[in-house]
Amino acid sequence: MASTLKINTLTGVSTAGSIAVTGEGNSTTTNLQQGLCKAWCHYSTGGTFVNKDNFNITSLTDNGAGDCTLTITNAFNNSDYADTCSSNGVGTAIDNGTKSTTLCRIQSFGNDSSGSSLPLGDASRTSMHCMGDLA
Repeated sequence: MASTLKINTLTGVSTAGSIAVTGEGNSTTTNLQQGLCKAWCHYSTGGTFVNKDNFNITSLTDNGAGDCTLTITNAFNNSDYADTCSSNGVGTAIDNGTKSTTLCRIQSFGNDSSGSSLPLGDASRTSMHCMGDLA
């Protein structure tokens, strides 16, 4: 028999914004607030710059070939949030270190067969995910 719970707000008892969910094997818990992706984006810079889909991203700025700045809608608590990036067509995407609570700059580049870095280049798909505490 299936059950459905419909609510608008969940509030933790000891900490209002933090709720633990019992998970795998009923022996582990996940903190719901800490375990969520707080911002993500999927975009293309190959040919035409296209923001394909995103969450908590206000805008994307095309800084040139393989170089994009994402503006985050709801700021992070500090600039030490974890971000991961990937792209295809050129090999690798990186956070270039230009990062603040509301901005994350992503650069895509490739490697040749000898492992030498190639110049920045547009990719048909780039994805970025950010995890951390919002302000």
